[in-house]
Amino acid sequence: MGFKAGSTIIGKADPAMGLPILTREEIFFMLNIIRKSTFTGEEMEEIYNLTLKLQKMYLDLEKFKNK
Repeated sequence: MGFKAGSTIIGKADPAMGLPILTREEIFFMLNIIRKSTFTGEEMEEIYNLTLKLQKMYLDLEKFKNK
């Protein structure tokens, strides 16, 4: 007994599902926490990828704010 999920995209959130979205201020707060923190070598790749995602979210929100 099972099911198929042919159109599932891993790593993407569906905005229609009502998932919480961070505000511009929350993203900026998180980026500042990352900036002020010290990380070990094994954490660097994950922190780098997370920072890129947060920066993209921040820039996307800036675009909508300026419209």
